Amino acid sequence: MEKISKHQLFVLVMMEQIGSTQLWVLGIEAGRDAWLAILFSMLPGCLLIWVFTELQKNFPEDNITGIISKLLGKIIGYPLILLFALVDVFNSTRNISEFSDLLNMTFLQNTPSFMVKVLFLLTILYISSMGIETLARLTEIMLPSVLFFIILAYILIIVSGNADFSQLIPIMGNGPGPILKASYPLIVNFPFGLIFVFMQFWHFSTSQKSVRKITFLAVILSALLLALTQAIIVSTLGLGVASRATIPILEVIKMINIGDFITNLDGLGIILIFIEGFYMTIIHILSASMILTSLVKMSDYRWLTIPISIFILWYSGIYEPNYSFHVQYLLHQAWQQFVPLYNAVPLLLLIIYWLKKSYMKSNGKR
Repeated sequence: MEKISKHQLFVLVMMEQIGSTQLWVLGIEAGRDAWLAILFSMLPGCLLIWVFTELQKNFPEDNITGIISKLLGKIIGYPLILLFALVDVFNSTRNISEFSDLLNMTFLQNTPSFMVKVLFLLTILYISSMGIETLARLTEIMLPSVLFFIILAYILIIVSGNADFSQLIPIMGNGPGPILKASYPLIVNFPFGLIFVFMQFWHFSTSQKSVRKITFLAVILSALLLALTQAIIVSTLGLGVASRATIPILEVIKMINIGDFITNLDGLGIILIFIEGFYMTIIHILSASMILTSLVKMSDYRWLTIPISIFILWYSGIYEPNYSFHVQYLLHQAWQQFVPLYNAVPLLLLIIYWLKKSYMKSNGKR
């Protein structure tokens, strides 16, 4: 059986959390308090992660397929398991469409979107064929580079004098209402609720006792970075431009100009877009493959990544007409997918486990 170390689990979680959330101004509904909405959302997000890890702690050798099967049985459990797999495929489709559209708009204007998706998926299939351990080792190499370039970009934009942090004042000028409205269900679930996907990966950890601690640490550090990102975007572009920009972080990077010497760093933003899109997509493809493999009792999840990727390539061509549709649908996705499947179902599963455990203890006493 494949195994991943504590450090490898940490970098996988953090890379998934950074993902596409760096591209947007999350919580823009809260205005200049968007950064604060990230930090506030982290608290209920961590409560969700506690529920996820509590399930994992009581079923350390199982992924979500095994947990649902043991708690709900086949009749109720199998359709729900299949739904989770389909949701991962759906999210992979959205991710591949999002990032291929972004690359088409910014860097590869003359390259057909279909070919960009093919290149994305071929790269994903190659890494997937080597297993989760190889992906984890690759992430150990990539994450420090990604964090370095993100922080470097922020330092350069501040040094260039384009960041005006007075645009973040007054803090909570409109009270807590806009922050609360922006936080749930969107930010609490995107990115924090997406940790649910690691229900397929936690059982690979060499240290089951450290899973919760490692996940919390990665999520908190990611949240701080995301909050900084929102603050940089709003203070550099201004609230109006930030809310309208297609790729706000890329607009920020374009503004870097130090003595007309350090400038034109668009390529840096494109590289980050590709890397983050790659990880967001491969994590969900592997999750879907692992769920379906456990469901049909296959021995190797890697084989299923091929038909899943072919389906995604086809489905991405008919599902999303453009990038604007992708952005507008995100809030609808939160209510249709995140709230019932990533919030309600895990909580219900944990309650069912507690009830079953209590019932068995009471019968044992008798």
